[in-house]
Amino acid sequence: MGLFDKKYCDICGKEIGFLGNRKLDDGNMCKNCASKLSHWFTGRKRTSVEAIKEQLAYREENAVQLKTFNPTKIIGDYYKFYIDEPKKCFVVSSLSTKWRESNPDIIRFEDVRDMKVTIREDKDEIYYKDAEGKNVSYDPKRYEYEYDFHMHIDVNHKYFDDMDFKLNSDQPENPGDGKYMELVDICRQVMKIILNREYYDDRSSFENPNGGNDGVYSSGTVLDEGWYCPKCGNRNSGNFCVKCGAPRPADFEPFFCSRCGEKISDPDALFCPKCGNKLK
Repeated sequence: MGLFDKKYCDICGKEIGFLGNRKLDDGNMCKNCASKLSHWFTGRKRTSVEAIKEQLAYREENAVQLKTFNPTKIIGDYYKFYIDEPKKCFVVSSLSTKWRESNPDIIRFEDVRDMKVTIREDKDEIYYKDAEGKNVSYDPKRYEYEYDFHMHIDVNHKYFDDMDFKLNSDQPENPGDGKYMELVDICRQVMKIILNREYYDDRSSFENPNGGNDGVYSSGTVLDEGWYCPKCGNRNSGNFCVKCGAPRPADFEPFFCSRCGEKISDPDALFCPKCGNKLK
């Protein structure tokens, strides 16, 4: 068969348009049939035509069951959990209004083996301009932070075994602020309902995978939100700063300047180091 010979879908039999072929292990599939597969399904190129047909039959049955699926709770931010508590099942979708039309897979509570949250911290240093217009570090250094919450669900399912997605659309900038705690609460609610287990965060699993400032927390009981060192600005979870050795301030949480938004990590600060605004 030549490169430009006509190809036909081994699922629906229709001719496959230019750049529309989706290769299977032993055949071809059009992009229309491919769009009907589960959102969480991977490994198409290693899957047979017969197995794809079986999955599409399951997907049609899933669409039928969705007609009687009635969520009693909707929990989430970007991706949402639609939970039918009486039937002990749920679906996950990023669509707010037409989520049924995307035919999300119905997952039974009993088929969830585990749920884990990964909190990714992006840490960028803040600089000021000197007289020559060059970027200069503050002393101590100052940082801006952003956080992303990623959910991983390990499931017992015929066509996929995990579901990975980002919980948030907007990135919180400070552990303990409203947005961050809203995301923590989402994790607590869904784990309590689906697994009947308290959400926890093990800060001992903190990693710096790239050797830089970005961090990853693998989470999966209620977490210690951490603290920022008033001397060097490093973020910590223990009683002493791992970077400079300074002790953790008693009952202190970082806050932000009401005028310019600068993060204040020094509990004794009377004025904002960026704009001079009186803090106390």
